[in-house]
Amino acid sequence: METRSRLILLSHVLLIFLLCPLAYAHFEEVHTLIQAGHYTEATNKLEALAESTNDIAVQSWCYYQIGEIYYNYTHQYTRAIEAYDKILKLEKNGLAAEELFLAIIKKGDVHSRMGNYHEAIQIYDRLIKLAPASHFVHKTGLQKIRDINRALSDLREQQRIAIQYKGTPLAAIAQFQIAELYRNHSQLNQPEKAIEEYASLLEAHPDAIMAPEARWRIAHLRHTVLNQSALAMATYRKVTEDYPSSNFAADALFQMANIHRTTKKYSLAIPIFEKLKQRHPNFWNMHAVLYWTGVCYEQTLNYPKAIASFETFLHAYLPQLDPGYLGQISMHDKSVSEVKAEIRRKIEELAEQMAEVELGRLNKARADRDFSEALSIAQHLIATAPHTPQAEQAAEQLPTLQQLTAIENLREKLQDQNLVPIEVARARLQIGSIYERKPLQDHPKAIEAYQEVSKHHADLTHSAEALYRSGLIYAEQLSAPNEAIQAYKKVIETHPNTLQAMMANFQLGELYRKLHRYNEALQAYETTIGYPERDRYLAGGYKDSFADRAQFRIGRVHYDDRRYNEARFAFEEFIQNRTQSPRLAAAYVYLATICENQSENAQAAYYYKRAENLLPDNPIQMTMLIEEASALGSLQATDSDAVMRFLKENRKRLETAKTGSNQ
Repeated sequence: METRSRLILLSHVLLIFLLCPLAYAHFEEVHTLIQAGHYTEATNKLEALAESTNDIAVQSWCYYQIGEIYYNYTHQYTRAIEAYDKILKLEKNGLAAEELFLAIIKKGDVHSRMGNYHEAIQIYDRLIKLAPASHFVHKTGLQKIRDINRALSDLREQQRIAIQYKGTPLAAIAQFQIAELYRNHSQLNQPEKAIEEYASLLEAHPDAIMAPEARWRIAHLRHTVLNQSALAMATYRKVTEDYPSSNFAADALFQMANIHRTTKKYSLAIPIFEKLKQRHPNFWNMHAVLYWTGVCYEQTLNYPKAIASFETFLHAYLPQLDPGYLGQISMHDKSVSEVKAEIRRKIEELAEQMAEVELGRLNKARADRDFSEALSIAQHLIATAPHTPQAEQAAEQLPTLQQLTAIENLREKLQDQNLVPIEVARARLQIGSIYERKPLQDHPKAIEAYQEVSKHHADLTHSAEALYRSGLIYAEQLSAPNEAIQAYKKVIETHPNTLQAMMANFQLGELYRKLHRYNEALQAYETTIGYPERDRYLAGGYKDSFADRAQFRIGRVHYDDRRYNEARFAFEEFIQNRTQSPRLAAAYVYLATICENQSENAQAAYYYKRAENLLPDNPIQMTMLIEEASALGSLQATDSDAVMRFLKENRKRLETAKTGSNQ
């Protein structure tokens, strides 16, 4: 929705420039004032321009900009509504429909921001009635109403959980979910209220496992939604101070540096980027760190370091970069080849004879277990001599060196005698997670690190996470189901009111199901359903959760154990109660198979048809069907076309058989 709105606004602005050349100068002037924080002056100029012209397109643009200033920058929401109302009054003067629609949407968004959801729904309902059913804003209005009603329902449920489980980790999770509902623009859209909820969570549960994310969310809302850069900077800094071992500390540094960079304070951005590279070498957005460091060095005329940064970006990160991540360096409108050509214009290659020496230094540093130095040499070698065999060897080692360096840094942190216990737990948990990931995938060492967490921090929720992760490794990587069962049961026994306990119950169900211990599997799945749900919102309005999966698996267990009547009842109950599940199509296919086995061909054809209707242009349902229906011997397809052929052929066969029997 936001993207479409911006496209409408952009076309609106371009039209104004074509019709009124003087508007371009006003646009530049207003933009400069807003960037400088001179909001009153900007609104005064816009009001004056609107009053001085009879061009309704220019008037509409002025009032829209005024509304945006009040909405996004000064948070004077009543005034924002007044500005959008002025646009709506232009309807009688021939205002373009798209501009009218956009003003209605924005007015509804402001009411949502104020917590006036009833008024917001009425406004979106007006949009639905005005726009043709085929118009995207008609669908947008319907979706916004659905999102608000669903979010309010979810809010009430999470508030109930927070009260019922007060003082437990589950209450902390519920409070975090409440903050998330307020944070999301597509749900309750109250960033100020979200900040209050995150702050309340941090006060009530300072050691919660999601505490770093809550603090980061506060900073990010102030930064990207409320445009409060100074407050955002202070809060990002607190993330790095309070949770230095978390992934959110890495992103907080990245955001701090970017605040300085976007305000052209390049000399302040550089040391923060360098600190980020040093402390968090495995940061997911490292390609952007390298690129923007080069930009900052270039702007401060430090060309040697700029060249080094650009070359590292070009040769170490760009070749493996998904084009979708180019937006992180403000090049979303360019192809990888265009980016490559642009960067190459900035840099020169070093002499090839340096490559052999650098590789020797790299190998010695790694042999000495000085992984930080080895990583630095590898990056420099790849950047300065990218087409040599030595650089290829360095590139092969780079991902491993990044992870080993991160572990080295964390182990050095653990030597600090003043480190508080919870930070020790976080560091040890992070070490285990790094060993677990590619390319290291050293699962025994990951388990060792997790055992250190559960041994020394048994009272913290981090212990539950460590035990849970150990269970996953035993089950999925080491083929040790007994050890996995033991780890999951310990989670449930020692940390019963945690998210990890709920997930451990589900994983026990998965293990028992695979071991054909069906009654134990059913019990584990039923226990999973008994926990408060933590929903994950998917495209198309679907919601996934462990409870959803568990309820579906109950049907699968009965099916696998040839209890077809029980399986049928379970799947029928599932489609009745889980109307937003991503597994609906899979449930229909199971029901169709069961009905066919029971010679109920008409009912089987009906269920095949229901699955067919769900699947076109629906990757969520299709993916889940392929994943969940693998137990059905007759359905072994792994691509969508084959699945659709299977369903259509079975339905037609059953319908033909029915017609033949009637004759």
